[in-house]
Amino acid sequence: MEIRQFRVAVKARDFDRTCRFYGETLALPRLQSWDRENGRGAIFQAGTGMIEVRGRAHGTESGGFDEEFDYQGPKQKLEVVVIVPSAEKAYEELIFRNKNIPGGLRPDPDGVLVFETHDPDGVRIIFRQTA
Repeated sequence: MEIRQFRVAVKARDFDRTCRFYGETLALPRLQSWDRENGRGAIFQAGTGMIEVRGRAHGTESGGFDEEFDYQGPKQKLEVVVIVPSAEKAYEELIFRNKNIPGGLRPDPDGVLVFETHDPDGVRIIFRQTA
């Protein structure tokens, strides 16, 4: 099997807010965006992988409950792990852009520095220093 790309897709309750988080708070480059009749989307570069944010079509954002985007399922099933050369430097950069980063730097069980945050929809994002 040849894999040409790896992408994690996140369905956002508030598309614009979630895109601001990935694009501005995490400072991931936006590679592509679309706005179609059936929904909006954006792709952000995350190292060698990508994060795709999907949202409702324009005009349907406040149109009642939409299970596809409002589902409150088990958030603990998805974690995005970002490997960085220095967790301390990544933490400092992130804190500069968003003062609401919970917790702080800590060693994981292997002794490697990590910290975590979450996107506006509760997806846990763990920054882990390379060993």
